[in-house]
Amino acid sequence: MEKTAFVDVWKRYESMVQAIVELFHPFVEVAVHDLVQGKIVAIYHNISRRDVGDSSPLKELGVSIEKFPSYFAPYYKQNWDGRPLKCTSITLRNDGGEPVGLICFNVDMSFFQDGYRLLETFLKVKNRAGHPVDLFGSQCETHVMQMIEQYLDEKQLSFNHLNRNHKKELVQRLFRKGAFNFKNAVPFISNKMKLSRASIYNYMKEV
Repeated sequence: MEKTAFVDVWKRYESMVQAIVELFHPFVEVAVHDLVQGKIVAIYHNISRRDVGDSSPLKELGVSIEKFPSYFAPYYKQNWDGRPLKCTSITLRNDGGEPVGLICFNVDMSFFQDGYRLLETFLKVKNRAGHPVDLFGSQCETHVMQMIEQYLDEKQLSFNHLNRNHKKELVQRLFRKGAFNFKNAVPFISNKMKLSRASIYNYMKEV
């Protein structure tokens, strides 16, 4: 295979790769491999500290070149400094359908992992044994059903015969009694009363 065969194919994608690197800066590195030479021929936002002309680490893909798929499912590997990279590769083919190159995307996951840890730390609450809100929240369904049954007894209605106005009135009563202050109340009431969550919030706004 002539070297120019790879060059011609690669030039079709070069501007797209440059745009992707700029769009997702500083998270992504792109390395371009010439499969005929077995070398890196271009690298953008170099976070892996490799050089143009370095040998392509094709063995890590675990597939012979002639069996390369159109693209590789995402996989993980470690960068030189231990940072996790999420990677995928796109196969470049010549007009005969033969693999001649790879465009490899390496995303630095450490940014996202650090952000996740910060959010996890912020969202975590201490175990407050006996806290009334936690106790009520764990028994939300029981308390809500008691309120609903009280409403049905007063109105001499059955649950299956509630019309739209009844449901609106019942939601607003539950709101006044503080039922929605506790976790899981909205999804439970939405499912139990066959109301959308949007309808429940709209009814509450009218109180």
